[in-house]
Amino acid sequence: MTERRHQKDRSNETRALLVRATVSLLQSAGYAGTTTALIAREAGVTTGALHHHYAGKDELMMGVLDAATARIRSLLDRYEAPAPAPGDVDARRLVAHLWQAYGDPAYWAVWEIIIGTRASGDVHRSVVEHRRATIQSVVHPWIDRCIGSAAARPEAMTLFEFMLIAIRGLGLERFLHRDPAYFETHLGLLADLVGPRLAALAAPGGRAGAARHDCERTEP
Repeated sequence: MTERRHQKDRSNETRALLVRATVSLLQSAGYAGTTTALIAREAGVTTGALHHHYAGKDELMMGVLDAATARIRSLLDRYEAPAPAPGDVDARRLVAHLWQAYGDPAYWAVWEIIIGTRASGDVHRSVVEHRRATIQSVVHPWIDRCIGSAAARPEAMTLFEFMLIAIRGLGLERFLHRDPAYFETHLGLLADLVGPRLAALAAPGGRAGAARHDCERTEP
């Protein structure tokens, strides 16, 4: 292995260490209390080393968002391994994978960045655009792979976004509840709610509104 490769590996390790330190401080000290000096101390590096890898706090915040995006992509990839049969969408498993990312206490760091930058025009716009880009680059391709019918994909995307809204909101309940059974119950309700519609959309020949129409036909 070349010296250049060693240097690149060390650089990546230091960057990852700084991101983890930033996430930890965002959780404990909040956005305003997370300074580059504290991040460097938390990571066990000098401020000079920090600025060698990140220009400043704003760039570090984007590094945290990049890490969150990578985790979501990894969890969705794991959901697809092994690849499900056509129409075989396990909503409970999908919800559980999403909860690992959005329900993780570490995800509060993302909320701190979103809320903490709201008065910083350009920075906040970059943060919001980053989160939108995550949906475009991670979720949309996943929908394209798992939903065979192009006509069914818009409704599937709406269902997926609904799951994200519910799961992210449930994550905030960690401030009020500690019992794992509380979260398991609500995650199960969410999976039961979206599962039939998502499965109908994923089935071969699935069409928009299919599951909704089926439910309407079975009503007494």
